[in-house]
Amino acid sequence: MFILSGLGQNKDEIPYGLIEEIKSADLIFLEYYTNFIDEETKEFLLNIRKDIRIIDRNFVESDLEKIILNNKNKKIILITSGNPLFATTHMYFIELCKKNNIEFKIINSPSIFDEIGKIGLFLYKFGRTVSISFHESTEFYDYIIRNYKNNLHTLVLLDLDPINNRYLDHKEAIKRLLEIDSKREKIFNENFKLIVCSNLNRKNEKIYYKEIKELLNINLDPPVCIIIPSNLNKIELEFLLCMIS
Repeated sequence: MFILSGLGQNKDEIPYGLIEEIKSADLIFLEYYTNFIDEETKEFLLNIRKDIRIIDRNFVESDLEKIILNNKNKKIILITSGNPLFATTHMYFIELCKKNNIEFKIINSPSIFDEIGKIGLFLYKFGRTVSISFHESTEFYDYIIRNYKNNLHTLVLLDLDPINNRYLDHKEAIKRLLEIDSKREKIFNENFKLIVCSNLNRKNEKIYYKEIKELLNINLDPPVCIIIPSNLNKIELEFLLCMIS
């Protein structure tokens, strides 16, 4: 049996069902390349089972498939940060099990898409989510503009490399946005207000709603996300102001 389970964003969000499955599992893998897993959560899991194996992207993409196929009668768990089905790599293993008549189970948990609800912006007013990577791609800008012109908020996820303890800093991401925009639509400037969230729903959570010129002078710890708001209605703005740091 193969179990794909999320962790949520902090120790308190770990699904009870996962805790029970861990106790009887044969092989347990914890991947940490799709997000940073805080030390408190990691320690909690290792206190349940010392033999949980922490794995990187290469292991997930190169070795895990063979392990699943060679151990059809064993209970194997892959644990991920956030919701386990929001990464296409994880979805592949469900398809693998289906094609090979391997019993599988999915244990859902909160993701960043759930956590941003606490900011107060109406979720149905969000357009396409975009990612800004370490690579010099500009495709994200097109979707941001499309959302903005349709009066939709944009959730911007920043690239990360937990293996090497690297993350794309919000200041670098904002500067890249400004650079592209200065040559195209000229919508964003230093006075434009963005929402920036650090460690959302974790310890040391920070939520800022400030002008870009102010955000460029703030240092934040990962994980960080940016929200580019469209027109905020009265209810959204009032709730947001209750939550900002």
